[in-house]
Amino acid sequence: MLQSQVEIRRRRPDNHALLLDTADTLFARSGFHDVSVEDIAREAKVTKSTLYRHFGGKENLVTEVLENRIVQIEASLAAAVNARQDPRDRLKAVFDWHTAWFAQPDFAGCMFPLAAREYKGEHPEIIRLSEVQKLSLRNAVRALVEAIGVPESRSEHLARQIICLLDGAVVSAQLLGEKDAADIAWNMAETALSAELVPSRSTTGW
Repeated sequence: MLQSQVEIRRRRPDNHALLLDTADTLFARSGFHDVSVEDIAREAKVTKSTLYRHFGGKENLVTEVLENRIVQIEASLAAAVNARQDPRDRLKAVFDWHTAWFAQPDFAGCMFPLAAREYKGEHPEIIRLSEVQKLSLRNAVRALVEAIGVPESRSEHLARQIICLLDGAVVSAQLLGEKDAADIAWNMAETALSAELVPSRSTTGW
Protein backbone atom coordinates (compact mmCIF):
# COMPACT_ATOMS: atom_id res chain seq x y z
CA MET A 1 0.00 0.00 0.00
CA LEU A 2 1.45 3.32 -1.10
CA GLN A 3 4.91 1.81 -1.48
CA SER A 4 7.36 4.30 -2.88
CA GLN A 5 8.93 3.82 -6.28
CA VAL A 6 11.84 5.87 -5.00
CA GLU A 7 14.39 4.27 -2.69
CA ILE A 8 14.96 6.03 0.60
CA ARG A 9 18.51 7.29 0.54
CA ARG A 10 20.94 6.34 3.26
CA ARG A 11 21.34 8.73 6.16
CA ARG A 12 23.36 11.81 5.24
CA PRO A 13 25.44 14.28 7.26
CA ASP A 14 23.57 17.09 9.00
CA ASN A 15 24.40 19.70 6.35
CA HIS A 16 22.88 17.48 3.69
CA ALA A 17 19.57 17.23 5.54
CA LEU A 18 19.69 20.95 6.36
CA LEU A 19 20.14 21.87 2.71
CA LEU A 20 17.33 19.55 1.67
CA ASP A 21 14.92 21.03 4.21
CA THR A 22 15.92 24.58 3.32
CA ALA A 23 15.57 23.99 -0.41
CA ASP A 24 12.21 22.27 0.09
CA THR A 25 10.87 25.29 1.99
CA LEU A 26 12.17 27.82 -0.54
CA PHE A 27 10.99 25.85 -3.58
CA ALA A 28 7.51 25.44 -2.08
CA ARG A 29 7.32 29.15 -1.35
CA SER A 30 8.90 30.66 -4.48
CA GLY A 31 9.15 27.97 -7.16
CA PHE A 32 12.30 26.41 -8.55
CA HIS A 33 13.77 28.79 -11.12
CA ASP A 34 13.32 31.82 -8.86
CA VAL A 35 15.40 30.23 -6.09
CA SER A 36 19.14 30.26 -6.68
CA VAL A 37 21.93 28.19 -5.19
CA GLU A 38 23.02 31.36 -3.43
CA ASP A 39 19.57 31.76 -1.87
CA ILE A 40 19.59 28.21 -0.53
CA ALA A 41 23.13 28.41 0.86
CA ARG A 42 22.46 31.77 2.49
CA GLU A 43 19.21 30.59 4.10
CA ALA A 44 20.90 27.40 5.34
CA LYS A 45 23.90 29.42 6.56
CA VAL A 46 26.40 27.29 4.68
CA THR A 47 28.78 28.07 1.84
CA LYS A 48 27.96 27.45 -1.82
CA SER A 49 30.86 25.03 -1.97
CA THR A 50 29.18 22.97 0.77
CA LEU A 51 26.02 22.75 -1.32
CA TYR A 52 27.96 21.73 -4.42
CA ARG A 53 29.93 19.17 -2.44
CA HIS A 54 26.71 17.48 -1.31
CA PHE A 55 24.66 17.74 -4.50
CA GLY A 56 26.92 18.70 -7.39
CA GLY A 57 24.42 21.25 -8.65
CA LYS A 58 20.94 22.67 -8.30
CA GLU A 59 19.15 20.10 -10.46
CA ASN A 60 20.49 17.23 -8.36
CA LEU A 61 19.22 19.06 -5.29
CA VAL A 62 15.78 19.51 -6.89
CA THR A 63 15.71 15.81 -7.74
CA GLU A 64 16.47 14.75 -4.20
CA VAL A 65 13.96 17.22 -2.75
CA LEU A 66 11.27 15.64 -4.93
CA GLU A 67 12.37 12.13 -4.00
CA ASN A 68 12.15 13.01 -0.32
CA ARG A 69 8.72 14.55 -0.82
CA ILE A 70 7.44 11.36 -2.45
CA VAL A 71 8.71 9.24 0.43
CA GLN A 72 7.27 11.58 3.06
CA ILE A 73 3.87 11.91 1.37
CA GLU A 74 3.50 8.18 0.88
CA ALA A 75 4.48 7.41 4.47
CA SER A 76 2.11 10.05 5.84
CA LEU A 77 -0.79 8.93 3.66
CA ALA A 78 -0.17 5.28 4.47
CA ALA A 79 -0.30 6.05 8.19
CA ALA A 80 -3.58 7.95 7.75
CA VAL A 81 -5.18 5.18 5.70
CA ASN A 82 -3.91 2.30 7.82
CA ALA A 83 -5.27 3.91 10.99
CA ARG A 84 -8.76 3.05 9.74
CA GLN A 85 -10.47 -0.29 9.19
CA ASP A 86 -13.62 0.24 7.15
CA PRO A 87 -12.80 0.24 3.39
CA ARG A 88 -14.87 3.33 2.62
CA ASP A 89 -13.42 5.15 5.62
CA ARG A 90 -9.93 4.26 4.42
CA LEU A 91 -10.65 6.05 1.15
CA LYS A 92 -12.06 9.03 3.06
CA ALA A 93 -8.77 9.16 4.98
CA VAL A 94 -7.08 10.33 1.78
CA PHE A 95 -9.43 13.32 1.63
CA ASP A 96 -9.08 14.00 5.35
CA TRP A 97 -5.30 13.96 4.90
CA HIS A 98 -5.67 16.70 2.30
CA THR A 99 -7.90 18.73 4.61
CA ALA A 100 -5.24 18.56 7.33
CA TRP A 101 -2.58 19.56 4.78
CA PHE A 102 -4.60 22.58 3.64
CA ALA A 103 -4.86 23.76 7.26
CA GLN A 104 -1.11 23.88 7.77
CA PRO A 105 0.28 27.44 8.05
CA ASP A 106 2.94 26.79 5.41
CA PHE A 107 0.58 25.20 2.86
CA ALA A 108 1.60 26.43 -0.60
CA GLY A 109 0.04 23.93 -2.97
CA CYS A 110 1.57 20.91 -4.66
CA MET A 111 5.23 21.10 -5.62
CA PHE A 112 5.12 18.42 -8.34
CA PRO A 113 3.04 20.15 -11.04
CA LEU A 114 5.19 23.23 -10.49
CA ALA A 115 8.36 21.20 -11.02
CA ALA A 116 6.93 19.58 -14.15
CA ARG A 117 5.99 22.96 -15.58
CA GLU A 118 9.25 24.74 -14.80
CA TYR A 119 11.51 21.91 -15.98
CA LYS A 120 9.50 20.79 -19.00
CA GLY A 121 11.88 19.82 -21.79
CA GLU A 122 14.92 20.40 -19.59
CA HIS A 123 15.39 17.60 -17.06
CA PRO A 124 13.63 14.28 -17.75
CA GLU A 125 14.31 12.89 -14.26
CA ILE A 126 12.51 15.80 -12.61
CA ILE A 127 9.54 15.28 -14.94
CA ARG A 128 9.60 11.55 -14.24
CA LEU A 129 9.45 12.09 -10.49
CA SER A 130 6.45 14.38 -10.90
CA GLU A 131 4.72 11.63 -12.87
CA VAL A 132 5.72 9.00 -10.30
CA GLN A 133 4.06 10.96 -7.50
CA LYS A 134 0.81 11.40 -9.39
CA LEU A 135 0.62 7.80 -10.61
CA SER A 136 1.52 6.46 -7.17
CA LEU A 137 -1.44 8.27 -5.62
CA ARG A 138 -3.76 7.17 -8.41
CA ASN A 139 -2.71 3.53 -8.00
CA ALA A 140 -3.26 3.76 -4.25
CA VAL A 141 -6.74 5.21 -4.77
CA ARG A 142 -7.52 2.49 -7.28
CA ALA A 143 -6.61 -0.19 -4.73
CA LEU A 144 -8.78 1.52 -2.13
CA VAL A 145 -11.87 1.69 -4.35
CA GLU A 146 -11.41 -1.94 -5.37
CA ALA A 147 -11.35 -2.86 -1.68
CA ILE A 148 -14.74 -1.14 -1.36
CA GLY A 149 -16.15 -3.28 -4.13
CA VAL A 150 -15.63 -1.37 -7.38
CA PRO A 151 -14.79 -3.91 -10.11
CA GLU A 152 -11.34 -3.82 -11.67
CA SER A 153 -12.88 -2.93 -15.02
CA ARG A 154 -14.12 0.37 -13.52
CA SER A 155 -11.61 1.13 -10.78
CA GLU A 156 -9.10 2.94 -13.00
CA HIS A 157 -11.81 5.26 -14.32
CA LEU A 158 -13.02 6.06 -10.81
CA ALA A 159 -9.48 6.55 -9.52
CA ARG A 160 -8.85 9.09 -12.28
CA GLN A 161 -12.03 10.93 -11.32
CA ILE A 162 -10.97 11.05 -7.68
CA ILE A 163 -7.50 12.34 -8.53
CA CYS A 164 -9.11 15.11 -10.60
CA LEU A 165 -11.27 16.03 -7.61
CA LEU A 166 -8.25 16.09 -5.30
CA ASP A 167 -6.23 18.17 -7.76
CA GLY A 168 -9.07 20.65 -7.95
CA ALA A 169 -9.28 20.77 -4.17
CA VAL A 170 -5.57 21.59 -3.94
CA VAL A 171 -5.97 24.49 -6.37
CA SER A 172 -9.06 25.81 -4.56
CA ALA A 173 -7.29 25.66 -1.22
CA GLN A 174 -4.16 27.34 -2.57
CA LEU A 175 -5.65 30.09 -4.73
CA LEU A 176 -8.97 30.76 -3.03
CA GLY A 177 -8.15 29.81 0.54
CA GLU A 178 -10.98 27.25 0.58
CA LYS A 179 -9.70 24.99 3.32
CA ASP A 180 -12.81 22.79 3.12
CA ALA A 181 -12.19 21.99 -0.55
CA ALA A 182 -11.24 18.37 0.15
CA ASP A 183 -14.45 17.89 2.16
CA ILE A 184 -16.47 19.09 -0.83
CA ALA A 185 -14.40 16.84 -3.10
CA TRP A 186 -15.20 13.88 -0.84
CA ASN A 187 -18.93 14.51 -1.18
CA MET A 188 -18.55 14.41 -4.95
CA ALA A 189 -16.34 11.33 -4.77
CA GLU A 190 -18.96 9.54 -2.66
CA THR A 191 -21.55 10.21 -5.36
CA ALA A 192 -19.27 8.78 -8.04
CA LEU A 193 -18.40 5.82 -5.83
CA SER A 194 -22.04 5.03 -5.10
CA ALA A 195 -22.82 5.09 -8.82
CA GLU A 196 -20.11 2.52 -9.47
CA LEU A 197 -21.44 0.25 -6.73
CA VAL A 198 -25.03 0.15 -8.05
CA PRO A 199 -25.49 -3.26 -9.74
CA SER A 200 -26.30 -2.99 -13.42
CA ARG A 201 -29.79 -4.30 -14.18
CA SER A 202 -29.75 -7.50 -16.16
CA THR A 203 -31.97 -7.72 -19.21
CA THR A 204 -32.31 -11.48 -18.85
CA GLY A 205 -35.98 -12.50 -18.80
CA TRP A 206 -37.26 -9.11 -19.97
